Amino acid sequence: GGTSHSWERALTQTGGENPPKEESQIPEFRETLELLKWHLDRNDQRRASTANRASVVLSAAAILLAGNALIVSPLLTRSVTGLNSVLTAVFGAGLLVSIALVIVSLVRASGVLVTLRTSRMTFAATRGLPSALVFNDVDTLSQLATFDDFRDVVTTQSYSAIIKAAQAELWIGILQHRHRYHRLRAAVWALRWAAVAFLFSVTGIVITVLANRF
Repeated sequence: GGTSHSWERALTQTGGENPPKEESQIPEFRETLELLKWHLDRNDQRRASTANRASVVLSAAAILLAGNALIVSPLLTRSVTGLNSVLTAVFGAGLLVSIALVIVSLVRASGVLVTLRTSRMTFAATRGLPSALVFNDVDTLSQLATFDDFRDVVTTQSYSAIIKAAQAELWIGILQHRHRYHRLRAAVWALRWAAVAFLFSVTGIVITVLANRF
């Protein structure tokens, strides 16, 4: 792709191996570019890992929601024997709390997979960043109308522009990861308490029904 071409062109034209540097020295262009590439690759891996975890949370939340619906239906129709009005209200309230928390978990987890706004609209810390042409799809498509424009940018991008674009994209990626991870933690927290409320209600219903039978 365009990004890969920019990496290869920039790395190739800067020449061969660099001599050893002292720890206090600032990396040269080639070394900086290689480091940014490593960070961007790592950020992509973290994003994929976070999305996979969110998918697991969504699946678990869907199963728990189905379980709540399975228990709530008999309570609403009063087909569960051995439960008076008070116990029905208590256990029903527990299930409703569980359902509400499951919905919160679903909303939070879905926000990990996709955001409703672009990163520059979501994060105040991205305002004033240089345009990350080629590296960022939103910046690229908003500023380049045709493939010819895109090709011209890829083939004429200066070393300085490449570094700035890579730095901007890495900063955006770091902010996105933090945002998504916070939403994932909130989704897991809500799902955990939804499971507790569901377990409390189901256990109470089962114990009450069995106690009235014996």
